[in-house]
Amino acid sequence: MRSAFLLLIPIVLAGCQKVISINLNSTEKKYIVSGRITDQPGECQVSITRTKDFSENNQFPGVSGAAVTVEDQGVITTLQESGSGLYICDTLTGRPGHTYLLTIRLGGETFSSASTMPQPVNLDSMYVSTAPLSKTRYITVTYKDPLNFPNYYHFIQYINGLKEPTIFVSDDEFTDGQKVKSQLQYNNDTDNPARDIKKGDSVSIDMICNDAAVYQFWYSLSSGATGANESASPANPVSNISGGAVGYFSAQTIQRKTLLVN
Repeated sequence: MRSAFLLLIPIVLAGCQKVISINLNSTEKKYIVSGRITDQPGECQVSITRTKDFSENNQFPGVSGAAVTVEDQGVITTLQESGSGLYICDTLTGRPGHTYLLTIRLGGETFSSASTMPQPVNLDSMYVSTAPLSKTRYITVTYKDPLNFPNYYHFIQYINGLKEPTIFVSDDEFTDGQKVKSQLQYNNDTDNPARDIKKGDSVSIDMICNDAAVYQFWYSLSSGATGANESASPANPVSNISGGAVGYFSAQTIQRKTLLVN
């Protein structure tokens, strides 16, 4: 694995080129699962949608009628549908070190996933900074990576409540046990002024710790992500859902810090 904050992942093969053909014809529809359980109360939820053909619009309506359960050490909790395709449990709070088993039964099919919640790593601080030779403002986060244990990080940035589409992920392959200072750089390719960090803005950062399989999902998705709602898209990410569905289920710790830009 690489340790990097990612906006795009260019793949360069020196002296070698490969032509990739993309089939834009109709394909078999698959269910898309976006699920999580966190160490915070009221944040256990699973969203189920379906993939679409390339020629269809980019709206993914929710899929109703699924039986969704989460199991923890033999205790099975049933999630209740709340709105089209969203299944929640307000009383289920995850615990670090526990492995959670997701089971979805839908239309005669069964999909499952297992995810282990890691120990939390504290987000020590965040502040506004600029890149060399640039006036663009970014957020820099600092934290102490635990020694001799693999850790996987996912950061989500909000400016005045608006989520930044860039997927920021990192592991500790080259920073094990170190004090880490990382600038969350992104490219405002849409020229949307609301994405730029300005004086008076309120900026929030969610620091998420997840397991290796979930990290691989976000790492592989990052080059084709829309970031609109953290749902999986037909960009061939590495899914940790078995049974034929795509997407992810994450048992994760999460903490948030917010600052007002001066």
